[in-house]
Amino acid sequence: MRNKNTNDYKYDVIDLGYGFLKIPDPQKKGEVIKIKAVIAKLGESLDGNSSADVIEVDGVEYVVGSDVYALNQKPITANDNEKRPELLAYKVLTLFGLAKFSITTDVKKRFLTGLPYQNLDEADIIKKNFQKVHEIKLNGKEITLDIDEALVTSQGLGTLHTLVAQRGSVVFSKKIIIVDLGFRTVNYVTLINGLIDKDTVKTNPDLGIQAAYKKIVNAVNIEFKKNFKFYDVDDLLDKGVPVQDKETGLKYERINERPYVIEALTVYAQDVWADFIDKYDDKYREGLDEVVFGGGTAERVNDYLNQYKQHFCSKLDNPQDAQVLGYQEIALKLEAAKASAATSE
Repeated sequence: MRNKNTNDYKYDVIDLGYGFLKIPDPQKKGEVIKIKAVIAKLGESLDGNSSADVIEVDGVEYVVGSDVYALNQKPITANDNEKRPELLAYKVLTLFGLAKFSITTDVKKRFLTGLPYQNLDEADIIKKNFQKVHEIKLNGKEITLDIDEALVTSQGLGTLHTLVAQRGSVVFSKKIIIVDLGFRTVNYVTLINGLIDKDTVKTNPDLGIQAAYKKIVNAVNIEFKKNFKFYDVDDLLDKGVPVQDKETGLKYERINERPYVIEALTVYAQDVWADFIDKYDDKYREGLDEVVFGGGTAERVNDYLNQYKQHFCSKLDNPQDAQVLGYQEIALKLEAAKASAATSE
C-alpha cells in the first residue's frame, strides 16, 4: 500500500468570469471569495501604506481587484469571448488566486477550472500556459508555484453538480436547459437525464447585462451629476447612490424603482427570452421540462424574467456561485477517487 500525503490529491478551484475571480472559501463551506476580475500595472500612486494586493509576474508588478479603480489605474481585463486563456489578465489573476488562496502550502499545485462547453478546445491553452514552474512575488514575498496539473471542465458540468446538490436525483430524469446569464455573454446548455446534449449547446456573445448597466450608469450620472462607471452599477443597485444631505450627512438614495432602471432590466429580460426562442424552435421547447437560470446576472433580473417568461422556469439558489461550487464538488470527487486508487495499490 502506498502512503502518500493527502495534499498529493488536492485541487485548488478557480472560476475566472468576466466580472469576478471566484474561489471557494477554504474556511467557510458553501461560501465563495470574490475578487474583481481586473488588474493594472503598478503605478506611482501606490504608497507603502496601501493595503492593495500586488503581484509580480514575469518581472512586472500588477495591482489586483477593486483597488485598480480606487487607485485610478488603467484597468486590464480578460473579457474577450475567444481565447481568453491567452490574455495577460487571465494569467495574472489565476496565479494570484493560487498564490493567495491555495488550500495547500505545497509548492506543487493542481487546479481545476472551467470553460464554456463551446470553448473547451481552449483547455490546451490553459495547460500550456500554466503547467510549469512560475516564479512570482505576492506583496513582496517570493513564491514558487509548480503547477503539476491544470484540469479543465465545462461550465455546464459545474452547474449540473450544483443543481443536483440543490434538487437531488430528479435532475437525472428531466430535460432541462441551463441558461447562464453573464456580464458579457449568455450560454445555453441542455441536460438530458443529466447528460450534456452537445449538439444543442449555444451562446450569444453579446447579450450579457453589460449594455443594460451602461444605460443605468449613464442615467445615474445625469440625475446625480456623478461620474460612476458601469462596473459600479451592482453596488449602486445594492446600496444606493451616495449623496450628501446638509441636515443628516452622507446617505444612500435607492434607485431600483427609477424608470430608467426598470426599463433597462426589462429590455434585457425580454431580449434573453427572445434569444432563447430564436435559438430553439417550438418543437424543441415543447419537449423541455424546465428552463433554469444561473450565472451572475440571474439573481438581479429574476423578477423580470418571471414577469415576461416564455416557458416554465426557475433559477438556481445562489446562481452567481453555482459554477465554482460545482467545480469544487467535481474536485472533491476526483480527490477521493485518486486517494482510494492510491491506497489500493
